[in-house]
Amino acid sequence: MRSADTETIRRLERAAVADGTPEYTLMLRAGAGAAAWIARRFARADRFVVLAGGGNNGGDALVAAAELHRRRFPVCVFGTQAKSAYRGSAAQAAAELPSGIPWEVRDSLTAADFRPGDVIVDGLLGIGFAGGGLKPKVRSFIAAANASGCPAIALDLPSGVGGDDGVASSDGAVRATVTLTFGRPKTGLFRHDGAVLRGALRVIDIGLPREDEGAGEEIFTNLDAVRRIPRRPVDIHKNQRGRVLIWGGGPEYSGAPALAAAAAMYGGAGVVRAASEAYLRVPNGAIVRRLRSGESPEDWFPDSDVMVCGCGWGSCGTAEHLRTAWQFPGTLVLDADGLNALARHAEVWSPRRDVIVTPHPGEAAGLEKAFGLPGTAERGERAVLLARKLAAVVVLKGRDTVIAAPDGSRRIAAAGSAALATAGSGDVLAGTIGALAAQPGMTAADAAALGVYLHGIAGENAPGTLIADELPRLIGSTARDVRDNANF
Repeated sequence: MRSADTETIRRLERAAVADGTPEYTLMLRAGAGAAAWIARRFARADRFVVLAGGGNNGGDALVAAAELHRRRFPVCVFGTQAKSAYRGSAAQAAAELPSGIPWEVRDSLTAADFRPGDVIVDGLLGIGFAGGGLKPKVRSFIAAANASGCPAIALDLPSGVGGDDGVASSDGAVRATVTLTFGRPKTGLFRHDGAVLRGALRVIDIGLPREDEGAGEEIFTNLDAVRRIPRRPVDIHKNQRGRVLIWGGGPEYSGAPALAAAAAMYGGAGVVRAASEAYLRVPNGAIVRRLRSGESPEDWFPDSDVMVCGCGWGSCGTAEHLRTAWQFPGTLVLDADGLNALARHAEVWSPRRDVIVTPHPGEAAGLEKAFGLPGTAERGERAVLLARKLAAVVVLKGRDTVIAAPDGSRRIAAAGSAALATAGSGDVLAGTIGALAAQPGMTAADAAALGVYLHGIAGENAPGTLIADELPRLIGSTARDVRDNANF
């Protein structure tokens, strides 16, 4: 789906109301949808502390508070105004708030108002905030929330962040653990301060019209993942689930192809073969071959739908490796040292169908230099230029990974966390994309976007410190949750 500026959101909301959906129904959907996600993700919270501003964002928060209370969670509300001061749909939400929820109108808060085990629900400011200074009450609430050390769930936008430009108020803005945005991702969540302050991101579907997509950036969200995830018939057999060949590894790096192979298995491939000059320790379900120096797995090409190559080649990746890879008849995923080899031997490249390349910014810079592309600071444009030049799907990794196609289209995968900044994470991503690209009916671009998204959510959901060895199994469980639409 596309991101939307605040005017587009208001227009879509007016269209929904004109089509017969009451404004309060939209608020109920927003608040109840947020509460359902919060209740699952933060099921062990001791208390939910709801910060309610005076507008419709405060109304969304009050609906969420009521729903959390009905689910028997302890809830309290700190409001910037009395219940009687609310207007419109927010007034109805305030009137219907259960009497068992404590409500305090406060001029200010401090970190001492929060306690260990609290989870904050930020409903202070929504799309109505257009930049500038904050009222003293709101400024105090935001400062206290940030100083508390408690997780903060922002509703629609982190309070104090502009919905269009993503610029935070000079008076402060909420540092969100998660942002649950309503209807469509807001443009400001991907710009300037908003891209950092939003934390993880989920879209809550509130039933806005879909005909008017507008001119925003294409964003791959949780709702897109649910629609794109492969769903297998009960009578499927292993060869119909996709056959993936991993070709990588050498004297320097034996772990990289092993990680890619494990990820391909947990990512859904029915058959995984791994060929390497290194000794590989892979799951027992994989078929493994040890290659002699200079040997290639060409005889496995006819039995494979996708080949992931380059992981762990190290300095051994040669022009001959690339020429052999180019003979593979199926989808080719070129990663890591395969990209470095290509930067050294750009003459090998020739356009072919179904190629996915997965560079991090440094590898992208090497390819740009090798293929005579101008450097640019704008990541989306950078990915598109490379995709057009190589006639390939480009996965430009980093915060808000960009997936660009040869036709010039691009999308951002709205998932990921700092937990993924660990050695081997990229190898796991390559194997995951390979498994998805092998699924019947899956395009290379969709496989890349969904693979990046599953990889990112697995990182977000990782318990404690993450190492790459744990990622494949997490990707498998994440794919299950997406397939089940389990409020992931």
